[in-house]
Amino acid sequence: MALLALVIGAIIWSTASWSRVNSGWDAWRALENENQIQQTWLKNEPAIRQNAAKAIQGLEAGRGYNDSQLVAEALAATKEVGLNATTETPKTQKAGKFALHTMQLSCRRADMATVVKLYENLRPRAPYISISSFSLQSDRGNSGTVTLTMQLTALELINVK
Repeated sequence: MALLALVIGAIIWSTASWSRVNSGWDAWRALENENQIQQTWLKNEPAIRQNAAKAIQGLEAGRGYNDSQLVAEALAATKEVGLNATTETPKTQKAGKFALHTMQLSCRRADMATVVKLYENLRPRAPYISISSFSLQSDRGNSGTVTLTMQLTALELINVK
C-alpha cells in the first residue's frame, strides 16, 4: 500500500515537473524568437536610418501642423465644401524629430459629391495631413446622404537640425 502511494505521488510529481519544463521551454523559445527579431532590426539599423534621413530631406520645416493647426485646417477644409464637422481633441505622439497629431472628424448628412470634394480639398495638404482611417455609413431616412467619419493625422517636425 505504501509502495502504491509512493508510485502515485511520483506520477503526480513527474507530471507537474513535466508541465513546468514545457512552460520553461516555451518561454525560452519565445525569447529566442524575440532575440532573432531584435537582431534583425539592429542589423538593418543603418538602412533604416538612411531611409529616414531621405524622408526627412523631402519635408520642409515649418510646413507641418501642430494639434491646434490640425483642427483649424480640418474645420476649414470641411467648411470650404459646405459641411459641418465635429471633432475630437487631437492625441499626440512624439518620436525623435517628429510629432504625430491624430484626431477624429465626423460629418453627418453629407452627399457623396461633397465627400469627394472634401477628399480633393485635403489632398494638397499631404504629406503633412493624411487620412489614416475613413468610413461612410448611409443615413437612415435620408436617401443619398452618408455619415462620414475619418481619422486625420498631422505631421510636425519639432526638432530639425
